[in-house]
Amino acid sequence: MGLTLHDVEHILGIPVRGLAVYTEDERTPKQLLMDFLGLSDEVAENAIASNAFKSYAVKLSWLEMNFKEVSETDTDERVVCCARAYLLYVIGCTLFCDKSGGFVQLDLLPLLEDLDKVRTYGWGSSCLAFLYRHLGYASRSKAKQIGGFLILLEAWINKHFPTLHPVLDPEYTEELPRARRWCLHSESGTSVEHYRRVLDDLLVDEVIFDPYKNRRQNVSDIAFYTGPIRAMSYVEPYLPDRVLRQFGLLQRIPADPIAPQRASRGQHIYHVVYEWTEGFWSSPDYHLVPEDKRERTPPGIPWACTDDYIPWLSVFSHQRVGRGLPPVGGRVRQGREEQVRVVLDVVQRALGDTGLGAVELRQTLQDIHAILLPTFDT
Repeated sequence: MGLTLHDVEHILGIPVRGLAVYTEDERTPKQLLMDFLGLSDEVAENAIASNAFKSYAVKLSWLEMNFKEVSETDTDERVVCCARAYLLYVIGCTLFCDKSGGFVQLDLLPLLEDLDKVRTYGWGSSCLAFLYRHLGYASRSKAKQIGGFLILLEAWINKHFPTLHPVLDPEYTEELPRARRWCLHSESGTSVEHYRRVLDDLLVDEVIFDPYKNRRQNVSDIAFYTGPIRAMSYVEPYLPDRVLRQFGLLQRIPADPIAPQRASRGQHIYHVVYEWTEGFWSSPDYHLVPEDKRERTPPGIPWACTDDYIPWLSVFSHQRVGRGLPPVGGRVRQGREEQVRVVLDVVQRALGDTGLGAVELRQTLQDIHAILLPTFDT
């Protein structure tokens, strides 16, 4: 499962098709502030200098303080600069929210030069690419925070995992974006420990793979595009053929993943760069599933897959042993039997070792405890 372009369209109501959100403008941050927000050299210099290590960004609070008001006496140039500042503020608070939550990148400003052109960009696909990258960052062992438009992620979770019991917003109406349907989890009063317990006990038939099946006719062709999506310097692979059940289709063995253009490992980061192809949105080569070729999921079996998919998955996936993890595609939990088998293997190896000492015995008991730990309620 994963976030798709169709999710972005449905939840946020913003376009995913359009010009790529990136620019190759080589102006300095100070020059960008002067050219697009009409600031003097001194004011622009002070705005950059006050940000310490974020010389490529400005504070959202600074934007609000300097551009929150316009008046009848303001020049047309001032009004346009305030409009650009407002759009930059909105983008920094939502689509491109970094882990600090208080800054926005200035290299977005050239995209706002022509206000009539702003609507022609694929902001939805860019938002998804940005979130993909930050989900990758957040998966690393030392990560303590996450960036990206988390309201999109939270709304997607609410759509697919009803057992988490999201709290509906009583003021929501169908005219509002779908993301407004629920209250934020932070406002619901439910603890993190509660969500962990619910996820530990989750069964496959408690997941809604295709929450939009009643609106399936509204799926855009672009949702089946396969290739790179871009958010400024971030280029991420978009692979809908790995989550076909979310489109009401049978899951097939997906195509090989997109190979990165290059990858490098630093002291604290692992940087992967994917190749970008100009104008791919207008290319006729993106992958589509013709309507007459689509194999619909049998009623009542939301996890249905083709016969060759399960053997493929068992070879290429990282399957784990634990409570609440049924075999993929099955209806019955068999995790306990698998755990017993693994424990017996560990014990048998230990008993067969005639030189087993206190240290080795302790390690064996720790291994058994680690295997069975997910099955304990307390």
